[in-house]
Amino acid sequence: MSKDFKVRRYGRDRRRQRKVNAAKVILLVAVIAAACLAGWYLYDPVSAWVSEKAAQWQLEREQREQERAQEQQSQQNQQGEPGGQEEPGTMPTLPTEEQGAFPAGSVVLDTALLYEPDALEQKLAALAAEGYTGAVFTLKDADGLVLYQSALEDVTQNTAQTATRYDLKAVIEKIEAAGLDPIGRIWAFDDHTASRRMPDAMVKYNYTETNWIHNDKEAGGHSWLNPASSRAQEYILSLLREAADSGLSAILLEGVQFPTGYSLELATYAERDVTVDQSAVLADFAGSAAAEMRQRGVSLWTALWMGDLSGESVRLGSDPMKVLSAAEHCVIKAAPEQFATKKAPLAEDIYTVMQARWAALTPKLPDGVTLAAEIQGDAPAAGLWQGAGWGETQVADQIRAAEQAGVKGILLAEGR
Repeated sequence: MSKDFKVRRYGRDRRRQRKVNAAKVILLVAVIAAACLAGWYLYDPVSAWVSEKAAQWQLEREQREQERAQEQQSQQNQQGEPGGQEEPGTMPTLPTEEQGAFPAGSVVLDTALLYEPDALEQKLAALAAEGYTGAVFTLKDADGLVLYQSALEDVTQNTAQTATRYDLKAVIEKIEAAGLDPIGRIWAFDDHTASRRMPDAMVKYNYTETNWIHNDKEAGGHSWLNPASSRAQEYILSLLREAADSGLSAILLEGVQFPTGYSLELATYAERDVTVDQSAVLADFAGSAAAEMRQRGVSLWTALWMGDLSGESVRLGSDPMKVLSAAEHCVIKAAPEQFATKKAPLAEDIYTVMQARWAALTPKLPDGVTLAAEIQGDAPAAGLWQGAGWGETQVADQIRAAEQAGVKGILLAEGR
């Protein structure tokens, strides 16, 4: 039930009202000008970096393809088999880590473009001209809404399907036609839309049938899919399968985590007296999802926050590296803002901040995991940074710190 609000009325003369309105207009113009200026400054570092790397990425790709062709020909000669033939019932050749590497220079597409074919084509052409090699677009968002036309009953018979939806195969074709690699993005357990169709798959409140919410509803609190629920896991896997069957060769999986928020001690994931190893639950799911996608010829990239991997939150349980190791391919969300508070804002030298974070994390990383990094394109929230502006230096500093840590794939989030 919504709260009652008292309406207060104050006498205002017209002159004062005109002054207030004028002040609002001036503030709005200033905000728009600041946003435009930020976008202008962000263009140069990323565009310059991508342009510098584009030739190198293409050369490396051609070299890998040539080496694979020579290796395949050598194996065929040794076996005495004609090229291009497979025995019936054998598993098709799956991508190697090189084949499934995250595009070295990728950018997140504005969701609005997915519903405007002409605008999408223009944006993709511009990105390709700048040297980008990958485009990330959203399939299922952080609210649990499925944005493309889905055939799954758990989507169509729930409020998960948006009223306006785009043609997934058409979007994939447009991205590929522009010379970019399409990467679909799906949010997993941070989902409050699924509760109407699958209430049994939600995090519960203190072993009851009531859904737990991570904050007061007035403050945006919502329910969560339970990562320990087989029903919840199967729902996410079904979305991954549908995306793979639509022609995607790479998928970015976000929200692989247990919830955060208030009253976590009252969030229950199993029956009473059943201990849930949160890291093991997430690792099993990430590993199973990666294996199933690998069988379908799809590279599944699990997005994990750098702070979580450093043990600075409870979202990945007590052993974050277990989750990372099982995921096999990981995009580390390395936004500097996650390490700032208003009492301890970021220092102006973003390179020093992020270089120290990467240096502390890399010795802990397990072997055999392919890494990419998501960098922060837009400015931190007010009060979280000591600098006067956010632009080319800060973006370039993030890229440099990640590259020095051995990361090759770079994803620019926001700011474009």
